Amino acid sequence: MKILIYDIETLKEMFLISIYLPDEGKTVDFFINKRGNHISGFLAFVEQYKDYYWVGYNCLRFDSQVIEFILRNYQYWEELSWKEVCDIIYQCAQDTIHDANYDVYPAYREDQLTVKQVDLFLIWHFNNKNRMVSLKRLAYEMDFHNIEEMPIAHDKEEMTDEEIDTIISYCHNDVMATYEFYKITRGETNHPLYEGKDKIKDRFIIEEEVGLRCLNFDDVKIGAEWNKLDYMKLAGVTDESELRPKKVVNFYGKKYSKFFPKTVEFQTKDVKDFVKMIGSTTILNKPQFFRYKFNDELTVNVGRGGLHSQEKPRMIVPRSDEIYLQCDIGSQYPNAIRKYKIYPSHLGKVWNDMLTGKIERRLHYKQLAKETGDPKYASLQEMGKLSLNGGAYGRLNTKGDWQEDPCAMLKVTIGCQLEILMIVEALVLKGFNVVSVNTDGFDVVIKRKREAEFKEICTYYEAKIGNSELGNIEYTEFKWIAQTSVNDYIALKPNGEVKRKGDFTVDFELHKNKSGRIIPIALGRYFVDGIAVSDTIRSHDNIYDFTLRQKASKDFHYEGVITKKSEVTTKVYNKLIRYYVSNSGEKLYKIKNPECKTKAPPRSQLEAGKWLCTVCNYLPAETKVKDCDINYDFYIEKAEEIIKKIDKNYKRQTKQDKQQLSLW
Repeated sequence: MKILIYDIETLKEMFLISIYLPDEGKTVDFFINKRGNHISGFLAFVEQYKDYYWVGYNCLRFDSQVIEFILRNYQYWEELSWKEVCDIIYQCAQDTIHDANYDVYPAYREDQLTVKQVDLFLIWHFNNKNRMVSLKRLAYEMDFHNIEEMPIAHDKEEMTDEEIDTIISYCHNDVMATYEFYKITRGETNHPLYEGKDKIKDRFIIEEEVGLRCLNFDDVKIGAEWNKLDYMKLAGVTDESELRPKKVVNFYGKKYSKFFPKTVEFQTKDVKDFVKMIGSTTILNKPQFFRYKFNDELTVNVGRGGLHSQEKPRMIVPRSDEIYLQCDIGSQYPNAIRKYKIYPSHLGKVWNDMLTGKIERRLHYKQLAKETGDPKYASLQEMGKLSLNGGAYGRLNTKGDWQEDPCAMLKVTIGCQLEILMIVEALVLKGFNVVSVNTDGFDVVIKRKREAEFKEICTYYEAKIGNSELGNIEYTEFKWIAQTSVNDYIALKPNGEVKRKGDFTVDFELHKNKSGRIIPIALGRYFVDGIAVSDTIRSHDNIYDFTLRQKASKDFHYEGVITKKSEVTTKVYNKLIRYYVSNSGEKLYKIKNPECKTKAPPRSQLEAGKWLCTVCNYLPAETKVKDCDINYDFYIEKAEEIIKKIDKNYKRQTKQDKQQLSLW
């Protein structure tokens, strides 16, 4: 696959496209500004590299649209000045941005474009409002050396040569950030979550195996479109317009009992009354939660989206005659759809047949991957998993989707919660210590001599709820677990493997904020290895792990204030800043812009006003921690705040006693 990486800048007095050719190790620029008009050179370049895939970030919605506009209209501009051509391209760019803001379809579909596109923004589903990430924010998450935003306003007139050079340099930086992201997309990274996982290759495999052209689809969309192909074939439907529901019926105003499965039954009057109370409640268009207290140590919240127990910060270390087991229900939602025979009302039982077939096909691919070692089958089984979860269950409550049926979705979530509640009740009645409950399972601490009895009960309920063949309980043993909440914990397995969630995560997905990564690193070494957090933090040598990120909306910006004696200096930053807490530096403030209409305070200080900071939007990888004047106390204090929640008797130590954990 031959690729190039590109980015464009569209200013009132300058159009620029910068292109990096990885195989040749060079960057080429084509621009239109007071220095000249490179359209003819760009046209020749397009012809030379027409067989390449052009890799960009949000390029299908913007960059490719502007380029296609140029390729289709350049012949009309031969008599125009560079300024007039810039005006035309600039207006095209503004119109394209406007249309995107109002969800208007782009002027040119992907199959109408002159050059083939690879849009990393779409592949990673960063167009989803809950995952949306700008290239600059992504650069922070990748530890890229430069995350500075465009310093020149797009409507700037009478640009100087220095400003032109600044724009070119800025664009080069964006191109190289995009290239780094492309390498992660291909699995060419040491990031534990993405190493060896080639999203581009997966998409070509799906296209070859299924016939779905999905190069620029996100994983969930691939699953949904794969389901669509299978459903249409099974149902004998040829027109996609027939798939969408004519009317979407919501669950608001109905009783919860309408969505209860027939497979659950409870033993005690208290739990029966609790479930009956939920069932008789009318579903409202607002969050609703129901709480049941099994005992002083176990209280469970039930809601439409899932159930979870209310954990206090704690550390659980089973005694020598006990075992800690985390019990997760595998493939919970797809299996619930299968066994409850759920389907969107407008699609009929054929949809459930399609999904059941997809489950069987995925298991077949999984077995082939195991037998042959062929990565193709590993990709297909992984994509099959996505088609069952995000591509099927996840789309039941997605507005505008062809599978949309919120009532079907609620049958799945409520059914699975009640099943878990039933199992937990049975275990508690048998005297087993259930210490945690979550959407897809529960945790227990049990006597080792009763392990067989415990699993026998679980097996009985697997059969009762229809999970004997699929949706089996998966058992994971922990030597101990330390947690601040049900979704924030660190746990050690007998084989030395560590499981982390929430506050304790050190390997972050790229759409999440990894600010202050040194803190969970230090927590991990403290709980797992008995090393004092101060020792870890003071000896750590990766400067990026000390950095923090803030990103303001369009209504705000950041300012830094340095006070030396009686002299006060203020520096204005843009919407995105990277910084670390330091012994000397500036106080950082979030400032409301004059045009902002919100009731937010006009000025608020970062890091509670207690700490000085150093902004480092430009931070070379070779920067030494010892040269940065880091205020280690900030990071130590943040880590110790979490430890103190778990261990009320914690006191700071310079060298942690490795036996301490066993004494808790």
